[in-house]
Amino acid sequence: MQIQAEIEDSTHLKLRKPLNAEVGSIIFLEIVDEPERADFLAMSAASLERAYSDDDPDYSDAGIPIQGD
Repeated sequence: MQIQAEIEDSTHLKLRKPLNAEVGSIIFLEIVDEPERADFLAMSAASLERAYSDDDPDYSDAGIPIQGD
């Protein structure tokens, strides 16, 4: 489940939509900096590219092959 929220201050979040969770549920929150996320996505794409040969079908969302370094 992905949840969007806005930080109101250092201890409060304002949710964009109500949660579908019971009161008292524990929720883990991870904040990923954009440069770190971009690096992760690039490494993931490169790993997938190495996993398939040129003869395999294209599985990218955009319909174009993923280009590695």
